[in-house]
Amino acid sequence: MLHDAERYAALDLGSNSFHLLLAEFRDQRMVRLHTDRAMVRLAAGLDDERNLDPEVAERALAAMQRFRPVLEQLPVDHVRVVGTNTLRAASNADGFMERAEAILGVPIDIISGIEEARLIYSGVIAAADGPPRLRCAVDIGGGSTELVRGREVPHELQSLYMGCVAYNRRFFADGKIDAARKNSFTRARRAASAELQGLRHFAENCEAIGASGTIKAVARVLNNGELLDIERDALEGLAERVAACKTVADLDLPDFDEERRPVFAAGLAILLAVFRELDIERMRVSPYAIREGIVHDLAGRLHGGDRRADTVADMMQRGQIDPDQARRVVNTAEDLLLMLRPECPHDQRRRLQWAAQLHELGLALSHSNSRKLGAYMIEKADLAGFGRSEQEHLAHLVRNQRGRIKPPREHYGFHPNPDLLLCLRLACIVHRDHADHDLDGVELSAGGEHYRLRLSRQWLESNPAIEDLLYQEAEHWQSRSPGLLLEPYN
Repeated sequence: MLHDAERYAALDLGSNSFHLLLAEFRDQRMVRLHTDRAMVRLAAGLDDERNLDPEVAERALAAMQRFRPVLEQLPVDHVRVVGTNTLRAASNADGFMERAEAILGVPIDIISGIEEARLIYSGVIAAADGPPRLRCAVDIGGGSTELVRGREVPHELQSLYMGCVAYNRRFFADGKIDAARKNSFTRARRAASAELQGLRHFAENCEAIGASGTIKAVARVLNNGELLDIERDALEGLAERVAACKTVADLDLPDFDEERRPVFAAGLAILLAVFRELDIERMRVSPYAIREGIVHDLAGRLHGGDRRADTVADMMQRGQIDPDQARRVVNTAEDLLLMLRPECPHDQRRRLQWAAQLHELGLALSHSNSRKLGAYMIEKADLAGFGRSEQEHLAHLVRNQRGRIKPPREHYGFHPNPDLLLCLRLACIVHRDHADHDLDGVELSAGGEHYRLRLSRQWLESNPAIEDLLYQEAEHWQSRSPGLLLEPYN
């Protein structure tokens, strides 16, 4: 249960703007205490090789400075910073994110487009009123557009590579809208329509709800500054008016947000395509979006509603993983980690637990390649609740659960903990026969340049098949630091 006045912060490093939310739960209800926005247009800084322009990166880092005082008030596990489309795509983002983390004081979690869509829907549903019913949520960001169809939980999610900053760069880079023999607005709308082909069912028999900057900006222009519903006819009329302008600078609209001028035409073209291709006549506008979804997700993680645990359980079921074997390996791996690091942080213990639960994920598909397949599935799948870095850590553990340890290529957000790998590998050895074995007579510690595994002669004699495997394991750690020493004792 949520405690009274628990505070959380969410920072969305979007492709168009950065948004901060500080919120508090009071009697199970979220109250927004503080919001802040910096219009950075990060997506405009990606070149054709997906490198982030240094000038844009510096602008983004400067914008982060003002968020730090809010974030540092809270425990780290009450804060989540997420990076979306542009940071997913950038090929040289590591240095930028290291500097950003140093400024913000918390790590940045790069999430997939599908996870972004799930969090958006979580925020939209938190603000939705009335009885449960089918809804279609639409969020047009700077680099991508998310669509979600669902009720209280999402049933289907899509993330499309079209956004107001990306489309502005593609179709309106020269600032022109209606030039001779070429109407950029019409070209942008047609490109968006092509992306939406085959997705009309998302809005069938649904209440359409829009979220975030582009849709809010359009709603205010159409409704005297209010976040009221967007009607299809009114949207078509606005689109005609914008398409008739010669340049972006010529836009003269009521209740117009000047900060959005450079990307307004591009966002409007995408929104018009959404209305046409999904056959939407009316769209409600949600005051909530991804930030509120992140806050609700954070609160769930700390109070028994962690979506990641549900995802792991679902993967176990779909992967036909033996639950008894998973339980054995989880319990032994956790016991070994407790011996090794009694004060190990909760997030590391949880990571080990999930890797142990999923260590046989690929076995139903292939015996000889089960580890490689399991790791690939974990790393590449859209796993609800997980960020890219967390999936990479789990995949590393599953891939290296036995045999030769492949050296990882470390980078931002991915610095594997050898303690977890050792405990998982030892637990897999102890239960290689899929049978229960206790650890009475087993001690694991770390000191100097080696791990030390002390084993009583009695325990080794009662587990003869395990002894040889453990000596092989010590050989696998010979070239690593720390290494592994086996110390039998009477």
